[in-house]
Amino acid sequence: MLFSNFPFSKALLKAISEKNYTTPTAIQKKVIPLVLESNDVMAKAQTGSGKSASFVLPLLELLAQKKSKDTFKKPRIRILVLTPTRELTLQIAQDFDSFSRFQTKPVKTVSLIGGENIGQQLFDIQQGCDVLVATSGRFIDILSKKQTNLTHIEFLVLDEADKMLDLGFAQELQSVLDSLPTKRQNLLFSATYPQKMIQIAKRIT
Repeated sequence: MLFSNFPFSKALLKAISEKNYTTPTAIQKKVIPLVLESNDVMAKAQTGSGKSASFVLPLLELLAQKKSKDTFKKPRIRILVLTPTRELTLQIAQDFDSFSRFQTKPVKTVSLIGGENIGQQLFDIQQGCDVLVATSGRFIDILSKKQTNLTHIEFLVLDEADKMLDLGFAQELQSVLDSLPTKRQNLLFSATYPQKMIQIAKRIT
């Protein structure tokens, strides 16, 4: 199977080709069709398995379809990705940028990480963005400011969710879910699924 077998736009396939991606990994073969069909997904994935592209690519395809019908003057946050580390946050944000570079309507991605000026990050969000990629801790900080419009979010991704649990995210999860529209597509990626993770999955999906 090749990436060209997926029902991706020419713009997305061009970006995939420029990164020399030809054959999808095992998780990409399974997850990409499910995401494109608007299913919630729970996936068991180790670091290095290609999981980031398994959600970045189909979400960009779905986002492009929605942006083609947009009447908004500036982007609205439609995709929220939460991760446990700043390194993973920046890597995923870079993936969204590089894979969307040929889109007819530009895709704006904002990354939120600790150690950076929170005022500037709030300003970047308020200027309009399509994709918000954040460490769970910094997203909670932003949430507490009550200055971010999350009512248009249609896709929620929790990446390396088991590591977020180790950082105490389970206690903050409900406040995150309460801030988002109840109608959304949920994608959950974790290297392990202990009982606590199963309970969280039931609350999300």
